[in-house]
Amino acid sequence: MTAEEYIEKGDLAAKNFDVEKALDFFSKAIQENPRSPFAFFKRASLLSKVKMLNEALADINSCLLLNPEFSFAYFKRGIIYQLMKQFKKSLDDFNIAIEINPEFSLAFFKRGYSYLMLKVYDKATEDFDKAIELNPAYPQAYFQRGNTFFIQKDFDEAIANYSRVIRLDPKNEKAYTSRGIAYSNQKNFKEALNDFTRSIIINPEYIPGFLQRGLIYNKIRHFDSAMKDFNKVIEINPNLADGYNNRALTFFCLKEYDKAINDYDRALNLRPNSANVYCNRGNAFYGLKKYRESMLDYDKALSLNPRLETAYLGKGNIFAAIGRHSEAIKNYSKTITVNPKFIQAYIGRGNVFMKMKYFLKALEDFTLAIEINPEHAFAYLYRGIAFRSEDRYDLAGKDFNEFLRLHKMKDQANLQVRKWLRKMDMEPMY
Repeated sequence: MTAEEYIEKGDLAAKNFDVEKALDFFSKAIQENPRSPFAFFKRASLLSKVKMLNEALADINSCLLLNPEFSFAYFKRGIIYQLMKQFKKSLDDFNIAIEINPEFSLAFFKRGYSYLMLKVYDKATEDFDKAIELNPAYPQAYFQRGNTFFIQKDFDEAIANYSRVIRLDPKNEKAYTSRGIAYSNQKNFKEALNDFTRSIIINPEYIPGFLQRGLIYNKIRHFDSAMKDFNKVIEINPNLADGYNNRALTFFCLKEYDKAINDYDRALNLRPNSANVYCNRGNAFYGLKKYRESMLDYDKALSLNPRLETAYLGKGNIFAAIGRHSEAIKNYSKTITVNPKFIQAYIGRGNVFMKMKYFLKALEDFTLAIEINPEHAFAYLYRGIAFRSEDRYDLAGKDFNEFLRLHKMKDQANLQVRKWLRKMDMEPMY
């Protein structure tokens, strides 16, 4: 047979998913005609699909030596470099492919993806724009452009792009899930739940849809619904750490700390180097006032991720609980160094300053918390307590009323604030 006939047989075998036979035919084509760039290209393409990337790279290099004007071969080598996580090298090949063929929309798309992975977001957006200009019905280009906006926290633009994907491909469960996550970041939980539910209707075993919907149910305190979703995830895949970790979060919210710890143990068996799971288990031990076990978990989490702010916060909470104020302040301050917008660290540190009767320092921390989030009810409560401790009753009264405006629950905190206001000869405004 000729090289071309071997290539045809290789293509047929590849269509029938007989990789071994297809590779054999492509190899015979190369033996028959060692100067056939197309034979090397075909074998490289198949090798890249089965993740034999070094072998694929060698073949595509041979292809380009034989035909340096083969634009699709540069494109293919760029994809191989992407699969090897060598995104800078991939850019060079996509540049050449585009130079040879300026209407190559797929090359613009793939180059945009490399820029996205390299966090060069403006260039990524430009390339996705160009890919869409050349091919307006290109769902993946809208999807990755949406991801680019999402990473930059431009959730409106992200949602607009995911919506374009859905119009082009109404059964794209990934687009619904991504749009749902964007809605969730805008605290539009109703739309988020709708999108996650749609992704599950499209694919009743779509784990990301169940995981994300369960997390929203946790946020809105629909714990029974959250539990059902995480149980479904575990039913679909009993070896997925996220299923146990997320169900443990629900148990934690229900203050069923022993059950949470049991699920965190199972998650760690599946993912033994997860700093987040260690930190979460530390929180559950803290809930049981098992401070030694909690501290061990926070320290383990920090050994795996030295910039995990929630672990420093947890350590600060332990030291505050046992009255070791200086260590508590040190850990809250470390939390703030890692994440200057972490409100709970300011509140924790402010409360320790209150215990130490450093009221001005406490006021400063509670004020910083309010500047970060003017809708954080308890920051006003604690600042009001600090003002009251300084006998600054007018300011305390304003903060207590702001707390009542934001915190509608008729709980112990609400009732106590009303008592304080009346003791200061003020009427609650809300």
